[in-house]
Amino acid sequence: MIAIVVIVIIAVLFGAGYAVDRLVFTKKSSNFELSQSRSYQQALSDIENYFYRPFSRTKIEAAAQAAVAKDKKNGVTSETTLENDGINALMNALGEPHTQYLTAEENKRLSEDINGSFYGVGIVLRETGKKGDMRPQVFDVIKDSPAAKGGIKKEDIIISVDGKDTKNVNLDLVVSQIRGQNGSTVTLVVQRAGQAKNMTFKLTREKVQIPEIESSMMSGNQGYVRVYNFDTNINTKVRAAVKDLVAKGAKGIILDLRSNPGGLLDEAVSVSSIFINNGVIVSYKEKGKPKVDLPVQGNAETNLPMVTLINGGSASAAEITAGALKDHGRAVLVGSKSYGKGSVQKIYPLSNGGGAKITIALYYLPNGESIDGKGIQPDVKVEVKGDLTAEEKAQLDAAQKVLNNMIQGKPPTAEDLVPAA
Repeated sequence: MIAIVVIVIIAVLFGAGYAVDRLVFTKKSSNFELSQSRSYQQALSDIENYFYRPFSRTKIEAAAQAAVAKDKKNGVTSETTLENDGINALMNALGEPHTQYLTAEENKRLSEDINGSFYGVGIVLRETGKKGDMRPQVFDVIKDSPAAKGGIKKEDIIISVDGKDTKNVNLDLVVSQIRGQNGSTVTLVVQRAGQAKNMTFKLTREKVQIPEIESSMMSGNQGYVRVYNFDTNINTKVRAAVKDLVAKGAKGIILDLRSNPGGLLDEAVSVSSIFINNGVIVSYKEKGKPKVDLPVQGNAETNLPMVTLINGGSASAAEITAGALKDHGRAVLVGSKSYGKGSVQKIYPLSNGGGAKITIALYYLPNGESIDGKGIQPDVKVEVKGDLTAEEKAQLDAAQKVLNNMIQGKPPTAEDLVPAA
């Protein structure tokens, strides 16, 4: 189970684990004081030291205390629950969607995401709706997953997870609710276009292996490489695939980054470097520090004509790569506007095994643009409203036409290319 809002994370975080001097409150008492929580104080300190923009400490602490007071009024005595709710409110009060508190279980699951396997049902989610009425929507279904076998389809809107309403719930939290122990079940209520009543699916969680890449030779001597994520060492697999396609006689490359939720920042730089010989790939600036430029790493594998496919599910590291290829003039972008995840997060471990996931910087494309909240517009826009399957086919067809024109030395957006409406 992966979410579109998968973050750009500094890779070094995942080498040492998260559980440091774990402190779990077990004594049940309504005398719990949030200010005495070691993990709460750690989270507050991390926010002050690393959160990328100004904030009111008074405001966020008041929100945290109010959450604990509300719990106590409702009869909550578990100090673990009180601590979790207080830290969660502290982080949420910053008003930044990618800054959040991860419980010990959620922290573990995020680590599993980076490792590329987990127990879930195999769906990719994005948010849909209007402000104040947002819901998770199925953007993709992983082949042979429990969701695929159970009948979940693209564009299904998830109304509830095990009876919990999903309206305006953070997408990462919905992800954590859907995932769980191997062999356990989860019940999803979904709204499907054309169906008068909501549909209920009871799915059994399994180990879901996220595909990494796939590659093939297409008609017209076009090499095709699809990258599903930017997890550890994905760049070596992409480079090997490109090298193989070139050896087989490819005259051009289609790099498919559609529905790629991103991953590691250094992997985005390394993948971009497979196609770009020199220059800056991406820049970022942390609080109180000078701007950091991340340049090309290593030698480019090919200078063949290129098309890169993107859509609304292309986020973070996928956008860094697509933006770098576009700004360096290495690829024509085809598809639909990307997600617009232009920030960098780092996870700071807490004593209770949880983590403070904090936005520490915005990143900037080679041309100096921040795409946070805006996304990247394709050079050739191809959309089919209301039918993701038809849209994917139309986008791939358009990419092949564009690349064929480029191979023949013609303008990539020649008049004979008519994108779908």
